[in-house]
Amino acid sequence: MFRRYRTLLASVTILFLVLGCTLGGLGYLAKCEPEFYTAAACPNDYDTRERASRLLTRVQDLKNDIRTKTEWGETFTAAELNCFFAEMLSSGGTFHGLLPRAAHSPRLAIDGDRLRLGFCYGEGFWSCVVWVEVRAWLVAEETNLMALEVCDLRAGRLKIGIGTQWVLDAIAETARQSNVDVTWYRYEGRPVGLFKFFPEQPRPASQVLTLEVRDGAIVVAGRTEGASVGP
Repeated sequence: MFRRYRTLLASVTILFLVLGCTLGGLGYLAKCEPEFYTAAACPNDYDTRERASRLLTRVQDLKNDIRTKTEWGETFTAAELNCFFAEMLSSGGTFHGLLPRAAHSPRLAIDGDRLRLGFCYGEGFWSCVVWVEVRAWLVAEETNLMALEVCDLRAGRLKIGIGTQWVLDAIAETARQSNVDVTWYRYEGRPVGLFKFFPEQPRPASQVLTLEVRDGAIVVAGRTEGASVGP
């Protein structure tokens, strides 16, 4: 009888050890920050604040150009966007409310035609970096329609369900706050979002003709028919 109990105790102990090692390994993978996220950190200094302010001005200028110029366009680098994130999306920042609840410190990297966006989720010991890798392109023969394919989704180094709905919902909600309609579908098992610009215009005068992710930057350009060009 004693031998049976000792065997059972040994089996239970081994089971808990295996379970503990597994959970510990998963926790370690989840806590590891991806290299792009660490490299994209911006210092809290005057240069970061200045670059963030200049980018905000350029975004406002682009909005004005879309309304008033026949042709318009702009290029935003990953470095500029990270300064904007650090200053404007930080706690107390002007646009902090655009982030999903419990998310903070977003950072961006561009590698070829892939865009990696990560943010810290949670606080303290229970926090981890959740990041997504996407590919974007304009849909051929459609007006103002961008496709966004979710290629990878991870917490640290731990791969999580690529179709995790709360992440897709967070992306869609952020886009809708900028007046962009979003519809999700699946292609070969991967989520693909269709983002419709200027959805309030049945026959949009403004058309996005270029949307490229390349050379560490996002390039956008287009034209507006009948734009009211100022003096």
